[in-house]
Formats: sequence, structure tokens, C-alpha cells
Amino acid sequence: MSTDENKAVVRRFLEAGNEKNIAAVVDCFDPQGRFPILARFGVEPTFENYKKFLLSFFAALPDGHLAIEEMVAEGDKVWVRFMIRGTHRGPLRNIPATNNEVRYSGIGMYRVGNGKIIEVNNLFDDLTLLRQLGVITAV
Repeated sequence: MSTDENKAVVRRFLEAGNEKNIAAVVDCFDPQGRFPILARFGVEPTFENYKKFLLSFFAALPDGHLAIEEMVAEGDKVWVRFMIRGTHRGPLRNIPATNNEVRYSGIGMYRVGNGKIIEVNNLFDDLTLLRQLGVITAV
């Protein structure tokens, strides 16, 4: 697949996530894929656990929206710099709902094969998120 086709797969996934369309999200993935992002949270990096991760995120920020700020592709990899915004209305990383509005950035690396995402690894600006949730204060 071309880098443009790989970028289209990732864009389709992110747009489906913004719509909270889990069926369309699932359709973007190879169920045998790897999800190293989950290891950061002490969770086995399986497709089923990634679906649970996404559903919990959708519940935590039901009005959440991910805006793509930049997307770059090379070979089978697509990198995305994004901004997430939403209202914290449900548990997020074991933090009860605060009803605070949040806005934080992240970077994702997605690997694509045969028209499906086969690997996801993201880094989020956790410090900004935790400050906005009132879990930590500015130093």
C-alpha cells in the first residue's frame, strides 16, 4: 500500500473514534495486531483489551474530539500529532469524573498492513491532562 493509503486508514480510524462508531473503529484493525500503548497501563496488549481501552475513553470523554494537527507517513508507518479535547464525565485512568474540560496533546505511531492497522503506540501529555483533572498541581 502507498503512504497515502496508509494515512487514509489511520484517518478513517481517528474519524470513526470521533464519531464513537466502535464498529467502524474495529473495521480499521487487524485483530492480530499489537497494541504496545496498553503496556503503559499494565494491560496485556491484545486487540480485545484495546477495544475496551477505547470504549472506556469514549465513556470518560463522551464529547471528546481528536483533531489531527500533523500526519506523516513513511513505509508502513504513520505518525500523527493530535490534540484531544472534551469534558471528563466518566472514570479516566481510575480518576472519577470531574466534569472538567480537558485539552491535551499526543503523538501516535500506527503501523498499517493490508489496509488494516496492525500496531498502535501513543504518547499523551499526561502532565497537562492530570493538572486539568486536578490530580496534580503546578509545580
